[in-house]
Amino acid sequence: MQETIEILQKEWSFLNDGIQSAGHHYHSFIFSTIRNNAPELRTVILRSVDENSSSIHFHSDIRSKKIVDIEKNNSVGALFYDSSRRIQLRIQGLASVESNNDKTKKVWQSMRNESKLCYMGPFAPSSTMKSFLPNLPHNPLNKINQNDDKLGYSRFCRVKIVIKTIDWLQLHHKGHKRLLFKFEDKVRSKWIAS
Repeated sequence: MQETIEILQKEWSFLNDGIQSAGHHYHSFIFSTIRNNAPELRTVILRSVDENSSSIHFHSDIRSKKIVDIEKNNSVGALFYDSSRRIQLRIQGLASVESNNDKTKKVWQSMRNESKLCYMGPFAPSSTMKSFLPNLPHNPLNKINQNDDKLGYSRFCRVKIVIKTIDWLQLHHKGHKRLLFKFEDKVRSKWIAS
């Protein structure tokens, strides 16, 4: 049991490292929703980790189809892979969308203007265009004004994934190791075949 606790603690630590460094293997991950009974996958950036509430967070444009997916079915998946350690984390959880509250305002105010630009573009994510146009505001970065900032914030949201399970897999030529962690009243783990 001690070994499984240490493995989970190590992965929480690596997830936290993923927030700090764009070069870290856990900085980006594959996020999966369900749309029309089919999986929808995309890469998102890990923005925060809360071990106490067993949750992870990323940012999104509230106009995005993934937000509509979550509103219809909040069962989601997240996939992380660390190629240097040959470890895969498959997370299943429940997603919720946070917008226009004290937490999102604080996060928005802490963001660099370069990061805010993608929320100021005129087109909703996945909308059809007649030809390619950069989905950026009309004002250049150095001319972003208070109205632009307010518009961007109105489209900004934070997605929280409350983790229900983590399927941990360590690939090894002498035999893969695999653990299933269930997050209930307390975290339970069991070794499973790979």
